[in-house]
Amino acid sequence: MIRAYLYTQAGGLECHLPAERFAQALADDQSLLWLDVLGPEDEEIELLLEVFGLHPLTVEDCIMPNARPKLETFDRYLFLILHGLSRVDGALKAVELDVCLGQRFLITVHTERIKSIDDDCARVEKKSPIFTRGADFLLYALADSLLDSYFPLLDEVEARVDGLQADLLADATPKALRELLNVYKELVMLRRTLAPHREILTRLNRGDLPFITQANAIYFRDIYDHLLRMSDLVDACREVTTLSLEAHATIASNRLNEIMKTMTTFATLALPLIIVTGIYGMNFSEHPELGPRVLYHALSAGLLGSIPLMWVFFRKHRWV
Repeated sequence: MIRAYLYTQAGGLECHLPAERFAQALADDQSLLWLDVLGPEDEEIELLLEVFGLHPLTVEDCIMPNARPKLETFDRYLFLILHGLSRVDGALKAVELDVCLGQRFLITVHTERIKSIDDDCARVEKKSPIFTRGADFLLYALADSLLDSYFPLLDEVEARVDGLQADLLADATPKALRELLNVYKELVMLRRTLAPHREILTRLNRGDLPFITQANAIYFRDIYDHLLRMSDLVDACREVTTLSLEAHATIASNRLNEIMKTMTTFATLALPLIIVTGIYGMNFSEHPELGPRVLYHALSAGLLGSIPLMWVFFRKHRWV
């Protein structure tokens, strides 16, 4: 599916431009064409190659999924791969947006719907002025909307981290631990996605790339500042998550030590009984210790008396 928007100083904005007029629009020095392609088919691929003159490797990157954002420079355009995020069935999923920025055109290609792009199309159709400041400013507006969609997800993850931290320290249930590990995986994914964007935005706001004017380069610095805030938030959440997991491991280790200490205490208290009853439980025809009856009572009293004596000894040395 193709959505095309043409802006000219003389005619203003024209929405849903037919494909037959793309070549004419590109030949006009006073025009700006935005082409949004959702799920490119063979016709759209041929259009990108022949009408817009995109490199075959660029078209291949637009078709095939890419795991990492990047920025490449060609003679007639800049090629960018940006990643948005969405939550699908409770899990975070990266959504790829491929962008080609030329002197008088901007092409966005994605294989699935992106909410920020739909919102930007609606803004354009409502006569938003983002078209009037050039293709590079339009790129800024699209990138800003795409990356700002991270903030609600980050706020949600931060709230989950705070809640799970309190739950884990109060009562370290296996469910809370699993949830915290899932959040940690999401934070790793967020960090892996945000880091390459910072490199791309650094190059864009320097103003030394073709098709990026000095007047509009400064706007990309605003997106870079947003990325710094998001990266700092992700790092803070990762640190809290790591500390929570370490605290859980420490609590579990201390609890195991307490259990082992209690079991060892009971085993030690029962040790005299086990030794003496073991001796008297041997099956021999003659047993020299089996003498007077009073010996049995004295031995029993000694065994029972050893338990409180050992307990007092343990308490004195703070072993229990």
